[in-house]
Amino acid sequence: MTNKEPSPAEYVDKRLVKRLRIYLTMMIIMLAVIAYEILNDSVSIAWALGGILIGVGVGTLVSRMYRLSWDEKTNHVIGRIDWIGAIILICYLIFTFTRTSYLSQYIQGTLLSALILSITAGTMLGRVITTDHGIKKILRALNIQIHEDP
Repeated sequence: MTNKEPSPAEYVDKRLVKRLRIYLTMMIIMLAVIAYEILNDSVSIAWALGGILIGVGVGTLVSRMYRLSWDEKTNHVIGRIDWIGAIILICYLIFTFTRTSYLSQYIQGTLLSALILSITAGTMLGRVITTDHGIKKILRALNIQIHEDP
């Protein structure tokens, strides 16, 4: 028998893990499309990176929608929306549905599409990074030793 250290996922609610996996999958697909557009000279690396950085900022802010906490009954980290999270969700949805109309006043075509994809991919990256950081912070506070892959 080996003494295997538990992974952080063993202490996280399955719905939260599923949400993070969906974000990662969609982000990878979007980044592949962006890379394709860069390789075809449809968009510059600077525009794509700028969109990703803006998205990471938005994603970090939006990740606050779900307040992470420890559930004593299930011994898992869970995420719930509180009233501040609900306000952030409403603002995020307004941003999501109106960003194309704002940006289309300044740029059009493939560049607009690539920038929207970059911002969206960055948003998902920001959410995943911030949520992962919050989960690890809770587990450390509870003195739960976790194995992190290098």
